[in-house]
Amino acid sequence: MLALSVAFLLAQAGSPDPARLNAEGLALAEQERAGEAIARFRNAIQAAPGNFEARNNLGVVLRRQEDFEGAVAAFEAALRIRPNDARAHGNLALALRGLGRIEAAVATARRACSLLPDDGPLRRNLGILLSQAGDAQGAAQELRRAAQLEPDHAETHRLLAAVLAALKQDAEAVDRYETSLRLEPFQPEVRYELGRLHEASGNLAKALREYGAAAELDKDSLQAHMAVGRMSLRLGDLQTAESALRHALRLQPSAGEPRRDLGIVLRRQGRSDKAIAELRQAALLLPKDRAAHYNLGRALQQAGLSKEAAEALGKADELNKEAQNAILAKSSIAAATKLLGLGRVEEAIEKLRAAAGLDPESAAAHYNLGVALLVDNRAEQAVTAFRKVLQLESDHANAHYYLGRSLLAQGRTAEAAASVEQAVRLVPDDARARNVLGVALAKLNRLDRAISEMQVAVRLEPRNSTFRDNLACLEKGGGCALTP
Repeated sequence: MLALSVAFLLAQAGSPDPARLNAEGLALAEQERAGEAIARFRNAIQAAPGNFEARNNLGVVLRRQEDFEGAVAAFEAALRIRPNDARAHGNLALALRGLGRIEAAVATARRACSLLPDDGPLRRNLGILLSQAGDAQGAAQELRRAAQLEPDHAETHRLLAAVLAALKQDAEAVDRYETSLRLEPFQPEVRYELGRLHEASGNLAKALREYGAAAELDKDSLQAHMAVGRMSLRLGDLQTAESALRHALRLQPSAGEPRRDLGIVLRRQGRSDKAIAELRQAALLLPKDRAAHYNLGRALQQAGLSKEAAEALGKADELNKEAQNAILAKSSIAAATKLLGLGRVEEAIEKLRAAAGLDPESAAAHYNLGVALLVDNRAEQAVTAFRKVLQLESDHANAHYYLGRSLLAQGRTAEAAASVEQAVRLVPDDARARNVLGVALAKLNRLDRAISEMQVAVRLEPRNSTFRDNLACLEKGGGCALTP
């Protein structure tokens, strides 16, 4: 009835008032009536196509509804009206992030900050985006600037602390977490992260204090109660450890780690039968966990069950050997990377085959092997290596990309296009993948789509002469050489 009455009033009033429609849209958005808000903003735009505020507000509501494509379109339309509006650039950056276009989001957020350099929220969002893009140093720089601009914003200090912790700048990370807690004391996640830093630095008493505070603030936090149990066990407080671990298991009975640690507590208390029961379950839940099998073996020994104890301890030794092999595999991968840099491809391939043999579950070993084989023009073997990577990690974007390159080198063009399309789906701003997809599509005589992909590649990397040459060739109708 409300929608009908509004429509009736509009009809009675004559031409709709864009300002009033926009104001109504904002009010509805505040009431979380997104559908009605969107309708008001669209009506305002229809009444006044040059209405910047309505387009920007429409984009905000669409982004909150996770209609990121619609939001991007709305913000881009708003920016055609006001090209230098920092808010709209900032909003567009967030919408692009929603689409997974992180590089484009970072560039847009930088533009917003250049227009309004002393805006704390814009700097904070740029820092978040840089962190997601893998630029931790850049993220720290922007978040420090945001913290200077908004020294009382607890979330900014928390975000900066997390980035600093990733950079192993633990002392400053602790200071930032503590600043965040002074501003907002009731943050269980921050207490937990601060506990992790203290634990990593070997300050177990401080770690336990922070984990305990996190568990007290959030009684449903599995990770906090697990951490209290783990720290209490390490500090020898078996009673507190047992209480915390049982609480964790009430929260999630299928959790393997608290069950393992509870088994260790019970074994140390001499309660062998109960310890064995817990550790047997832990070994089933954590089949690759050496500590679970080792402590099960020790508990079985204490109970006089020698045969079962030998089996459990044998499994622990096997897992220990696998862990050592994984370390050796990482060393071989690092050595192979250096050899590739020196152009010693054959030696690198041998090192990487050894790494894959030592640790068959290492996606990194198989991936690097595939790259080395492709460099050595062994496309068929490279295909096998990249397919193994994707068995281990189905969303490995670079493996999809290089698998496509390998298939293309073999003339398996349709398969190549399908593989590279997966890479583009996972990383839409990967200009290399767009270029290879364009080449593959051109070979499949899908010229319009090939041109479209190549245009995106050129837009993402306008200075890349290969991409520009490929696009020029396609726009002429093809028939010339394309470089993947």
